[in-house]
Amino acid sequence: GRLRPSPSPQPQCQQRQQQQRSNRRSRPTPYLIITNISKRQNIKNLLQISAAYGCHTIFVVGQKKFEFDPDGTSGGTKRTPMSTDVPPMLQNGVRNGRMKIVRFDKLEECVEYIKSLPCDHVDDDIDDDNDGENAGATPPTTVPTTNAKASTKATTRRTIPIIGVEIDNTALNLEQEPFTSSVAFMMGNEGSGMSSKQMKACDGFIRISQYGGGTASLNVSVAAGVVLHRYFHWCRGDSCRRYCE
Repeated sequence: GRLRPSPSPQPQCQQRQQQQRSNRRSRPTPYLIITNISKRQNIKNLLQISAAYGCHTIFVVGQKKFEFDPDGTSGGTKRTPMSTDVPPMLQNGVRNGRMKIVRFDKLEECVEYIKSLPCDHVDDDIDDDNDGENAGATPPTTVPTTNAKASTKATTRRTIPIIGVEIDNTALNLEQEPFTSSVAFMMGNEGSGMSSKQMKACDGFIRISQYGGGTASLNVSVAAGVVLHRYFHWCRGDSCRRYCE
């Protein structure tokens, strides 16, 4: 039989896709903050999951007992170098700069550095209905903020929001894809979750819905994989395409 041509997208979806392309100065970028993680295997899994979902810059705060140099030379001594915790398949990528691991002694230093980075991509689609002088203005991140000072910076200076993955009363459901720009995600500890210091550093929180019983939380590397996969899904515009189809 004869092939039928694919149906054309709905007009409103075509308009949305065109606006997405024109509004995006650059592709949004995910970052991951690794701090307060206890288990070596989780460190390795977090690095591997980051690479799998396009997170090419990792910020490491503290974590002195782990070795992030692919050649195992930054810790220990010349006689007894620490073996690297970078998975073998990522070691060349770290050496040649395809994956960057930036280390900080203190969380405050990491936050300051992230806030100094440009946040070029902002999704202006949520302002489609605005008119007048505010039309096309940079929208705030959709994720609710608990840190007023950080929130002001994130919205007026287009800085990258730091979003904690935590079960919190203010956390938004990840399924809502509450993203408007590049994001630095921060995970909690395997057992105790995020510390109060970590939570104060966040501009907002997201949570992962669960549909069965038996556990209060997911493994930290599993949770990071779910979050980064969903963020990549949003970056690619899959939600809009699914709506059109």
